[in-house]
Amino acid sequence: MLPLTSNKPKNWTKEQNEVWSCVETHWDHLINKRVDDFLKYIHPDMIGFGHESPVTVDKPWLQKWVGFWTQSTEIVICELRPIHIVIHDNIAILQYLIFTIEKNMEGGKRVIRRYTMTWQKYEDRWVVIGSHNNLMEETLRG
Repeated sequence: MLPLTSNKPKNWTKEQNEVWSCVETHWDHLINKRVDDFLKYIHPDMIGFGHESPVTVDKPWLQKWVGFWTQSTEIVICELRPIHIVIHDNIAILQYLIFTIEKNMEGGKRVIRRYTMTWQKYEDRWVVIGSHNNLMEETLRG
């Protein structure tokens, strides 16, 4: 498989690279339909907003949604593009874009999502404790 990130800052610290590695692994699990492994990167008390739901999302919601999505969607290609990572002790705030070409029963489409996520160092990895994302087309509409 091709790397999910083709370009990231070369001046990142070891800790920033460690967080980003977890982001890449997290998305690799999702793209390759390993839902249980994907969910290991979600804290039990995670909360957020996503473009898929008008209500807040949490780990049980993600388990249901991601399970359905991975059964009905094929990711043809994916690019993760980091924007910013700030680390405060065991908390990391990340901003990034993800660009995918997706295929499902309705056909193929390109999707660009913008994320702001909060990750926490938890046991042996960084995990998501807060997330907010939207489709880029939503932000570009007048």
